[in-house]
Amino acid sequence: MGPLAGALALALALSGCGASAPATAGSTRTSVPAYVTAPFSHEQKLVAQGAHLVVSDGCSACHLDSSAPGIAPDFLSFAGHRVKLSDGRSVLVDERFVRAGLLDPTANEISGYDPAPMLHAVARLNLDEHPEQVAELAAFIEQIGPETE
Repeated sequence: MGPLAGALALALALSGCGASAPATAGSTRTSVPAYVTAPFSHEQKLVAQGAHLVVSDGCSACHLDSSAPGIAPDFLSFAGHRVKLSDGRSVLVDERFVRAGLLDPTANEISGYDPAPMLHAVARLNLDEHPEQVAELAAFIEQIGPETE
């Protein structure tokens, strides 16, 4: 499965695709687990919208493409790991780090990656003017990474 197809499948899964419709009078309904029909929490809504943005804004082209390593950090193995920055520091990639990077990619440049594409993307998306999108992207990136210790 290609990176775009994987991101789309994840976005559909997170958006509740496939949840059954409410039962109507006279209809029979099989037992459906509550997690299928329960409303999304605020955090789940952020993650789902972040997944949508990753695909629609083009982030998936560099950050979810395991066939082209070295272009950008892969979101699937990014959050929850330590990365080495250009200035030699080692930091944990958590939601705070991701939010800061989305607002100012030059503040914590990751060693081994050209910052130009990220600088261009952030400028094009005007993320500094859209804090809700920063929150959504950060929630998605954090969610698809491994569990933090």
